[in-house]
Formats: sequence, C-alpha cells, structure tokens
Amino acid sequence: MMSSDIRKQAAQKVKAITSALDQALIKKRFDEPIDNAVRQFIHKANCPISHKEFHRVITEFVLYIYDKSFNARWMASAEPLGQVIELLENHYNGAYGRGYIAAALDANDTREGGIDTVLNQLAEIIKGIERQKYVNAIFAVNINPADWHLKCEIVSILLEDYRQFLPQHLLVCKPWELVNEIPSIMYRYICSDSALQELLCYQEISWKR
Repeated sequence: MMSSDIRKQAAQKVKAITSALDQALIKKRFDEPIDNAVRQFIHKANCPISHKEFHRVITEFVLYIYDKSFNARWMASAEPLGQVIELLENHYNGAYGRGYIAAALDANDTREGGIDTVLNQLAEIIKGIERQKYVNAIFAVNINPADWHLKCEIVSILLEDYRQFLPQHLLVCKPWELVNEIPSIMYRYICSDSALQELLCYQEISWKR
C-alpha cells in the first residue's frame, strides 16, 4: 500500500473513532439510561439492613439497571449475587474503605446514606465498566493491532493535527514510540476535549454545506 493510501486510511480511522467516542453520544448511551433506572428503582430496605436483605437489594438493583438501561439480561448467570459481590470487591470505595465489606458497612451507616449510597456507587461502577467496554470495542473494530504502519500513521496524524490538545511530553515523542498508546491518547486527551468536539461538529456542518 502506498504511503498516501495509508495516510488516507489513518485519517478515516481517526475521524471514525473521534465521532464514535463523542462524549455527548456516550453520555446519552450509558449515563442517561442508567441514571433514569436508578431513579425508578424502588426498595423497602431499612437501616440497619440484614445481611440477607443487603444481598437481595444489591442483586435486584444490578439486574434492574441492566434490564431497564440496556434491555439486556446481566451476565446470564445462575449466581448473579456472586457477580455483584465481585463488582463491589473490585470497584467499591466508600467511607469504610474498599471492597464488599466496606459496602456492607456503609449500607448499615445512616450517616453515610445507608444502602442508597451503595446503590448509587454501584450505578457509577456499571457506567464505568460499560463505557470502557464500548471504548475498547471502538478501537478493536477500527485498528488492527498487527498493522504497524497504520498505527504509526495514526499517531503522526494525532501529533500533527491535534497537537493543541496534547500535553508537551507526548509532542516530543516519535510516532513509533506511541503506537501502543493510541487508545489512551485519543480517549484521554482528544475525544474527551469539549473544544475539539465543538470543532469537529463545526467541520461536519461545513462539509455538508
């Protein structure tokens, strides 16, 4: 493939990725449906909450979030409670520390908001996980990890065309030094930049005229 062809393909990939990772789009796809489901979920658990009741509520909550937000059965499993506990163990961070035990303690402390605090953080955990899965899929679909030349060309475009959005320590690197950092660079510095999104939106309107 000629270098001009690689350049064109790389530019198309960058455009496709930045469009797919638009923050407004991601918020509408993940944050808003989950927030709506959280508001609709109703439980009757009191504080202090029993161990059995705690397990029942957190399991019902996660299943409800996935059903209402994504019309999907969550991780079709015979033991959803175990997977909810794993979510808390791996991601929960509260007043009593990290993990499942900390969540159980927070659920029994009215000063910390009780069970609702745990449910709200579970919702944020799910948002983070689902957003990351989506981001990973976008890069997997658009970039062949074995295509070294294409990845180098993508980095070249990022360093040249998007330099105003990148930190100085990246601008002094060579393209080949950053080929494995394309996802983190684009998502952290480019696709999350509101100024860039406004620019891309303006360009899209201009192209259509």
